[in-house]
Amino acid sequence: MDTFGEQLVKKATTGADWAKRIGIAVLGLVLATVLMWLSFFTGFMILTMLAVGVLFGLVWLLTGMSYEYEYILTNDDLDIDKITGKRKRKRLITLKMNTVEEFGIYDGTNGTNADATVIASDGTNINAYYLIAKHKTHGRTMLIFSPDARMVEMILTTLPYKVKQEATQRINAIKADSEKE
Repeated sequence: MDTFGEQLVKKATTGADWAKRIGIAVLGLVLATVLMWLSFFTGFMILTMLAVGVLFGLVWLLTGMSYEYEYILTNDDLDIDKITGKRKRKRLITLKMNTVEEFGIYDGTNGTNADATVIASDGTNINAYYLIAKHKTHGRTMLIFSPDARMVEMILTTLPYKVKQEATQRINAIKADSEKE
């Protein structure tokens, strides 16, 4: 039976992200204003074109500061792509599901013995999961991501039997504890 699922997760905007965006916007607008002012008083048309170029660059920079992650599960492969500004896609990692050693809800203490870490979550760490698998070039790799319930179920169906049983028990125990509180 073939397995295919995909999910798009938008990274949450933090206060630091807003500060960067505001700083870039203010700097760009000041630079464009100065160039337009100089163009008006000196009569150099090239300065006006340069100011318009600064404004286009400003828009390009600001739209490039939003990130989305796409999780694609195809049979035994989990691909993680990073989409920048809805215009550029980069493959972060491909993991073989038959090499997964651990899977569960991420609490910040998981995967301390991993050789590499790939973070592809929404940035809130609410309902974040981790997955540790062997990668051909990175060794033991931990993936921190934010799959929805449908994607979690699909991932569980592709895991090796022993890992699936342990992960299901851990996830159910954590969910039961959180319901008691």
